[in-house]
Amino acid sequence: MYLPFIFLYAIGVVTRKSLTELAYFALLFLVVALIMRPKRSVFKKLGFLLGFEGLLFVMALFNPGRPLLETPLGPITHEGVYSFFTLLGKAFLSAGTAVVVTDSVGFSRILAEMEALRFPRVLTLTLAFTYRYLDLFVEEAMRMKRALDSRTFGVGKREYYRKLGSLIGEVFVRAYLRNGRIYNAMLSRGFGEFPSLEEPRPSVQTATLVLLALGGLLV
Repeated sequence: MYLPFIFLYAIGVVTRKSLTELAYFALLFLVVALIMRPKRSVFKKLGFLLGFEGLLFVMALFNPGRPLLETPLGPITHEGVYSFFTLLGKAFLSAGTAVVVTDSVGFSRILAEMEALRFPRVLTLTLAFTYRYLDLFVEEAMRMKRALDSRTFGVGKREYYRKLGSLIGEVFVRAYLRNGRIYNAMLSRGFGEFPSLEEPRPSVQTATLVLLALGGLLV
């Protein structure tokens, strides 16, 4: 089962206290990537994830310690660089592994495992609807972006980004209203609840990954 592996792996990663302890989990991440053989689009997602998490932890570079480089924001320290890469490694390995596994086996497989593990039904349904509506949200955002581009031809960058900012706030409202229309259409067609998902039997591959994640907790 892949869901227990993701949980055990994430717990093992976030409880490490140094970069050297993360080396085992980095190697395990490469093993997972080789086994799962993800699509090329997954690597784009991982690249975006790495950049986004890097921005989240950039202030860790300025932690108190021995100065390494002077910047207008303050000195970057040796301790700050170490802390930055430790935080980034933990965040990227735990989230990146979840992305690779989920994209490779399919989100329906993860939902089936949640049902097999007796997760609350409302949580499973919430995640299923959230995953379903992500594409709808992206589609609505792209439609509004095209409409904005067609109406702001020739305007300055400052005015364009001001309008783009207001669009970001409105897209949530429009996506929410469209979700409501879709849900009402589903009810009118007899929708009651999602059918039960049958979780495939555990394989040698999944059992091996779970054992490797457990081994990481003992490192």
